[in-house]
Amino acid sequence: MHEVTQAEYEAVIGSNPSSFQSPVETNCPVERVSWTSAVAYCAALTTTERAANRISAGRAYRLPTEAEWEYCSRAGARNTRFGYGDDVSASALAEYAWYFPNSGGTTHPVEPKRANPWGLMDMHGNVWEWCHDWYAAYPAGSATDPQGRVSGSLRVIHGGSWFISADNTRCADRFFYLPGFTSDFIVGFRVVLAPGQP
Repeated sequence: MHEVTQAEYEAVIGSNPSSFQSPVETNCPVERVSWTSAVAYCAALTTTERAANRISAGRAYRLPTEAEWEYCSRAGARNTRFGYGDDVSASALAEYAWYFPNSGGTTHPVEPKRANPWGLMDMHGNVWEWCHDWYAAYPAGSATDPQGRVSGSLRVIHGGSWFISADNTRCADRFFYLPGFTSDFIVGFRVVLAPGQP
């Protein structure tokens, strides 16, 4: 439903790499996490949840693909700017997102803002989110459930952050980083539970 929090990350990995840490508020999104560390978290969470019989052997946690992330961000709508609608002036964005004008220069707990129509929170703002895909230019023409490149040097991030303008929090806006990049305090991730290896 939301980005992985500092408490969730620490419970699985045993440490919290975030810049914005508070002894009383661990419900903020984890940040300063590389793509590689996010994938390792997914693997460790899968192992933990299987051992506790909370998920079956045929399911696994992973990062969303870029297509999955956009589809969920828009809550199934085809061409809206934001998950709650077009809102060309971004007049309602502050109800859904922590971004530059309202963040106060920091991350915030993951659940106070309004959810999109599918109940997903923080799809806009707070922290950028890693996607599974390698970054590349979009192919020409339309595509249904497009698959990312099989190789590359940069990984896709989506969603914008507390440090970004309204335009960069749009569903379609994307950026990229090296998969081992950890020095930025504006990138976190969310996970999906999907069919996976036993």
